[in-house]
Amino acid sequence: MVERNAENHLRVTQIKVVLKLGKTAGELEHVDRAVEQFEKFCTVTESVRQGIPVEVSVFDSAGRQLK
Repeated sequence: MVERNAENHLRVTQIKVVLKLGKTAGELEHVDRAVEQFEKFCTVTESVRQGIPVEVSVFDSAGRQLK
């Protein structure tokens, strides 16, 4: 999301990430553990998150939301 700050300059104020997996959750071994842990190991997400709120959603190929 981009909004204007108090000085009327455009700034990124929020980032929404949607990941869609190529398989259903049932086809992926340890998918629950992977979804639970992946953000803390993502260099970009954790770096950006220090200054901009980041919302991450994960869906399998059948559209089931895993996060």
